[in-house]
Amino acid sequence: MSKQVIVVAGGTGNLGGKIINALLHKGAAVRVLVRLTSDKEKISRLEQAGASVVSVNMTKEKEIAAACSGAACV
Repeated sequence: MSKQVIVVAGGTGNLGGKIINALLHKGAAVRVLVRLTSDKEKISRLEQAGASVVSVNMTKEKEIAAACSGAACV
């Protein structure tokens, strides 16, 4: 059985990072939404931790909706 996906926006920030780490520690499948201009090193750390990272234009509702598609929780 596949895990339900939890989407987190703001994952490159302090609080978002803590939430993502806690979710991953509990075995959740985490998809992180980041801005197109987000720090590449922070994105790499999220991916190495096991999160799936999606870069989106946060001003484009359709991009955000597409990135959240299939998620159990946002």
